[in-house]
Amino acid sequence: MADNQPDTTQNDVENSKISILELQEKYGIGRDPLYARMRYLQIKTWKVSGKAYLYADQVAHMDALHDHIKATGRMEGYPVPEPSGPIEEEQPAPTTTLTVASTQQVTPSYAPKQKRTQSSPQDDVAAIVTSAQNKAAGTLIAENVLAQHFIQNPELLPDELKAKIQESAQMPSVDPFAYADSLIGIAMGSIIAA
Repeated sequence: MADNQPDTTQNDVENSKISILELQEKYGIGRDPLYARMRYLQIKTWKVSGKAYLYADQVAHMDALHDHIKATGRMEGYPVPEPSGPIEEEQPAPTTTLTVASTQQVTPSYAPKQKRTQSSPQDDVAAIVTSAQNKAAGTLIAENVLAQHFIQNPELLPDELKAKIQESAQMPSVDPFAYADSLIGIAMGSIIAA
């Protein structure tokens, strides 16, 4: 009779893992921002059949960080938890311990070699200013490139702008001798007045 019962421990473990793609969809972000958040939280993925997953405890940290980012617009300021994920073989064995939960999920817990320092408000402001300057430079560069493109291809301009260009090109004709006489008269008047 015991042989017919499902392995609920295995089912709990299977249901508690969430794929990277599911997390991207959940948070509405791309792969790079997701991995940046994972690096910030010191989270490493678990691989199952070649696919990357996070477990419930890791997702809880990711959810809390997501809420923090929505509230503040940045990752900084969110407390960084202890590193989590599979243990890499390069790390020395004495600093690593494994805890086996009742669900048979292997969860490593170890002390990082150094604590992550939180950035200062001045560093945050400097990063924001640099980011804003980069965005401004990018916008100006794009504007210049597009302007040059439209200068070389004026037929791509909207009709109202084409009409203004035509209008500006229609200068009244000028008799060069009459214009020269008026300039000479103005010059002579200023010489006499002086």
